[in-house]
Amino acid sequence: MALARYGFIVKGPDLEIIKHHGRIQTPLFDMAVSGVQSVDEAILVAQELLTKHVQLIELCGGFTAEDAERIREATNDLVPIGRVQYTPEERERMAREFG
Repeated sequence: MALARYGFIVKGPDLEIIKHHGRIQTPLFDMAVSGVQSVDEAILVAQELLTKHVQLIELCGGFTAEDAERIREATNDLVPIGRVQYTPEERERMAREFG
């Protein structure tokens, strides 16, 4: 089965779980994007995404491996949960530019 339903969760200090969300839809693909401030909010979003039958959930680079594990446990490991990661070079670059 091809990937057709995808969830992406981004974390930021001023994102509001109720206000900051959206969808990108085509006849073959449906992506839900949600903004949260915390791992606890991400858990709520991930659980809601499961009710929409997403096939996988991806987390932005602001989440740690431990955060991803908490979300995985809270969703009973029903779908793959990945997270964006950067190479050491890109992390150095981000530290210089956004530090």
